[in-house]
Amino acid sequence: MEERKFYKVIKHIKQEIKTGNLKNGSQIDPERILAENLSIGRSSVREGIKILEIIGLIESKRGGGNYITNDFKKMLCNPLSLAFELQNGKIKDVIELRKMLELSNVEFMIKRVTLEEIDQVEKIYEEMLNCNDIKKLANLDRDFHLLMMSFSKNILLTTIISAISELLEESITTSRNMVIEKFGKEKIDFDHKIILEALKNRDKEGLKNSLMIHFENINKSLPSLD
Repeated sequence: MEERKFYKVIKHIKQEIKTGNLKNGSQIDPERILAENLSIGRSSVREGIKILEIIGLIESKRGGGNYITNDFKKMLCNPLSLAFELQNGKIKDVIELRKMLELSNVEFMIKRVTLEEIDQVEKIYEEMLNCNDIKKLANLDRDFHLLMMSFSKNILLTTIISAISELLEESITTSRNMVIEKFGKEKIDFDHKIILEALKNRDKEGLKNSLMIHFENINKSLPSLD
C-alpha cells in the first residue's frame, strides 16, 4: 500500500527533532519549502502539520508560522485523557496508577533526591500545616506528590507523569477531600509528615511503608468507588 503523502511531513519533522535541527520552540519551514523539499503538494503538508498540531507536537500561530511546542506534556496528555474518558475510567484507576508510580519510584527517589529538593517538599508540607483553604490545600497536596515523583530524574517516567498530571491532580484532589471527610485534616497531615521524615532520612523502607499507609487510608475512604 502506498504511503499517504502527509506521512512524509511527520517523518521529516521527527527526523529533524532527532538530529537536533529542531528543538523546543523552533519554527519549522514554511509550507512552500516543505512541499518543495518533500516533493508533495501543499495540501499534504497542511494535513501533516494539522495532525502534528492535534497531538500537541506543533503550535500554530496566526500569521506567525508553526513551531515545535515548548510543552511536551500536552502531546501525551490530550490523547491519554481522552482515551481515559472514552473508556469510562474511574478515579480509583488513577489512584491505583499513582500507587504503582510512587511505590516503584522509592529506590530512585532516595538515591537521587537532592537536599534542595527535600527542602522544597518540606516547605510545601509546612504550608499544608498552616493552611485551611480547601482549594489551596488540594493544590499543595498535588505539588507534594508530583514533586516527589519527579525525583527519580528518569526522563521517561517524568514524561509519563507530566502527561497524566491532569488526571493525577484530579485524583489527588478527590482522594484528599474524601480522606479529610473520613479521618480529618490531622490524619492526612500526619501521613505526609511520616512520608517527609522518611525522605529526609533517606529511609527506603520507611518511605515505602509510609506511602503504603497513605494509600491504605485513601482506599478506606473511597468505598463508593469500588
